[in-house]
Amino acid sequence: MPPARRARGSAHRAAPYHRRGWLNDDGGGLLVSDDGEPLPIPDDALSPVLARLPSGADVVRSAATCRCWARLVAKDGAVLSRALPQLPCLTLGFLHQDDAGTTARRRRSSAAAAQPCFVPTAAAGRLIGLRAPSWTALADAVLGPGDDHRGVLEHARPVAARNGWVVLELRQERYTDSLKLCVCNPMRGEIAMLPPLAGAEKPGDYACALYTGHDDLVTPRPLSAFFRLLIVYNRRAFTALRSYSSDAGRWSTEAKRSWGPKIASPRHLGQSIVVDGVAYWHLRHSAFAVRVDISEPTEVLMPAASHHISNLPRGWQSLGVDTDGKLIFIDAGLCNLPNVGLVSYHLLVATRSVFCPGSGSGDGGCSGEWVERFKTIRQKQLKVRYEGWFGGEKAPPLFQEKVNLRWFSEKSGTLLFTLGKGTSSPGAFVLNIVTGHVEKVADGVDCDLWSNFVGYEIDGAAYLASILRR
Repeated sequence: MPPARRARGSAHRAAPYHRRGWLNDDGGGLLVSDDGEPLPIPDDALSPVLARLPSGADVVRSAATCRCWARLVAKDGAVLSRALPQLPCLTLGFLHQDDAGTTARRRRSSAAAAQPCFVPTAAAGRLIGLRAPSWTALADAVLGPGDDHRGVLEHARPVAARNGWVVLELRQERYTDSLKLCVCNPMRGEIAMLPPLAGAEKPGDYACALYTGHDDLVTPRPLSAFFRLLIVYNRRAFTALRSYSSDAGRWSTEAKRSWGPKIASPRHLGQSIVVDGVAYWHLRHSAFAVRVDISEPTEVLMPAASHHISNLPRGWQSLGVDTDGKLIFIDAGLCNLPNVGLVSYHLLVATRSVFCPGSGSGDGGCSGEWVERFKTIRQKQLKVRYEGWFGGEKAPPLFQEKVNLRWFSEKSGTLLFTLGKGTSSPGAFVLNIVTGHVEKVADGVDCDLWSNFVGYEIDGAAYLASILRR
C-alpha cells in the first residue's frame, strides 16, 4: 500500500512493511546440506547449542561454516543476542544534510541529492558493503531502487535515530500545512508513515526522542518492529509533550510540561539520550527528562548540577552514557590555555558529572544526584587554532564553528563530532570514549556546515542477522 495512503486517519496503525534493507536477508527455506540432503541437526536443537557458546565470536565462526547455519543464526539473532556475552554494538555512520544556504547555492538538479546523505564508517564497509557517502542509500534500503514512491524522501530531514531506527520529517510541498514523520529501519527495509499532525495540532519547532523494543527492561526485543516516538514543542504559554506508539497506531493526547518554565527553543535541545525508559536532553547545568516507556509521556524532575559550570558554546557540549549505563555530561576543550596571541592547542574531550539515579520519590520527581567523575581523552593529533578567548560568556563566531559535538551513540559508546576551519584536520570523526580510538570518516571544512546530523548504530542482534547478507 502506498505510504501516503497508509498514514490516513489519526487512529490508523502505521505498521512497518518490509521492502529491501541493507542486510538483504533472503531468509526462509529449509536448512539443507551442500548435497541437498536435510541437516542431521534440526533448528530447535542447534539453536540452544549455539546459545551456550562462550562468545559471539564463536557464533560468528559457526555461522561461517555453511550458509544453512548462517541462516539459522540470522533467524534466531534476537534470542542469541540475549544469551551471549559482549556482542558488539557498532556505529555504522551518520545521516546529514547540507547547510540550507550551501544547498541553495549549489542548486542540485538531482532529486536523489535532496535526500539525506549517509556517511558510513569502516564498520559499515565491512558489514553491509557501504564504503562511501551516498545520497541514495537510505531510499534504496527502505523503498527500493524502482519504487514509485521514492520521491517521498526528497528533502526529508533526519531528526532522530536509535537501535537501527531512523526518524525522518517529510518536507515536501504537500506537507507544508502539517508535521509528517516516518520511522524507518534501513537495515531491515522497514518503514512506518505516521499520521500527520495538522491544523491546530501541528507543532512548531520540536525536539524528538525514540524508544524501541530493544529498550524494554523486562524483555528486550532487539528485532521487534515496536517503537514509541516522543516530540517536545512549545505552545503559546507552555511546553507540550506528545507521543506516538506503533502498537496503538495513534498519537497520545497533548500533555503540558510539569516543571519549570517554557523551554526557549525545543529544536536547540538537540539529541536525546534514553536511559531506563527516560529521555534526557542537555541543559546547561542539568537535563530535561521525560519518561517515554509509558503511553502518556510524563516529565521527570531533575536536580541541578551546581558544580558543572561551563560557558562553552552549545556545540562543545553533549550528553552521553558511560560504561555503567549512567547519564554523563561531555565537554570538548583545549589543552593548555593560551597566554596571548594566536596559538595551536590539542583537542580535549572530558566526561564529567555522572547522574546516579535513586530509587524514585514517588511524586514524579527524581531522588538521584549528579556526581563529579572527571575523565579526559586527549587528541594530540587534532589541533585547534584561535585568538585568545578565555571562556567568557560568548565565544567569537569563528571559534564556535571549529568544534561541534554532533551525536553520541549510546550502545557503542562513541562520540561523533566535526572539526571546521582553523583545525589541523577538518572533517567528521568517530571517537570511542572508552578506548580513545578516533576514526576519520569524512574530510573537508564543509563538514562543519552540515545540518540535521544524526548518528546511526546497530545492536548485537542486528550484527548476527547481518551474517547472512548477500
